[in-house]
Amino acid sequence: MKKQQLGFILMALSAVGLAVGTILMKLVPQNTTMTPAHVAVWRFSIAAPLMWLMTVIRQPKSGFIPDRPWWLIGLGVIYSLASLFALLALERLSSSLYVIIVYIYPSLVVIYSLIIGKSVPRLWWLGLPITLIGLVLTVFEFGQSLQVDLVGFLISVLNGFAIAAYMILSEKIFKFVRERQLGTTWVNTGAMLAGFLLIPFMGVSSPESLGGWILLISLGIFGTLIPILALNSGVQMVGAARGSVIVTLQPVVAVLISTIFLGDILTLQQWAGGALVIIAIVLLQRSPDRNTKKSDL
Repeated sequence: MKKQQLGFILMALSAVGLAVGTILMKLVPQNTTMTPAHVAVWRFSIAAPLMWLMTVIRQPKSGFIPDRPWWLIGLGVIYSLASLFALLALERLSSSLYVIIVYIYPSLVVIYSLIIGKSVPRLWWLGLPITLIGLVLTVFEFGQSLQVDLVGFLISVLNGFAIAAYMILSEKIFKFVRERQLGTTWVNTGAMLAGFLLIPFMGVSSPESLGGWILLISLGIFGTLIPILALNSGVQMVGAARGSVIVTLQPVVAVLISTIFLGDILTLQQWAGGALVIIAIVLLQRSPDRNTKKSDL
């Protein structure tokens, strides 16, 4: 299997995992007395120890301390900040409006790549607008009253910048990390430590039932550990610019999961929007890179 194809599969797997995480982030508070902030702390508290267990079992040849460990921890802090921004924004904005705003980040990644002279798909100017239109059709219900909370809008923009920063820095930092699983372990550790710092301000609670624990552990594994590991590996193969666009599958997959498992009904508009997102991703994936000077900034 070619490197680009494997990278595409990993980034798509990350998008699916993040979509599962989005659904579970809603289900856990609905089925427990936990707040979304408590769930955000627990997801990394579950993912990080499991990653360390996998790493200890695997016994990496390079040891347990990778190159640039503090950079990896910082990367985890950025990911944790993105999760916090999402929670704060969703308290003020509807889910649909939040998704439309936060998914400015693929454009931010592509613009950054163009500025520093990295290769991007030649058809980025066509694929990105199609992706945005598809996302709007998928998540936004036309005819509803549009009320925009300024603080929520600004937090959503900050969330988009945080995700863009993670994508860009992940591509750069993991070039110097020989063991991607070990590197991801340290990233999750950084996110967990950042979550611990929130406990004095937001408190912490745990599920009261077995069902709640199953949902929470599933979030830690399928909605956190797997998508972050897939993202950190896939972005090295396809680059941050292509990878950020592939991950826009996340809201489309989330809508499909809600339809299949939660009984939601897809409208013709949502089907059309999802199709546009997929068309844009395939278009950009098949588009050759625009030849520019290579930059290692």
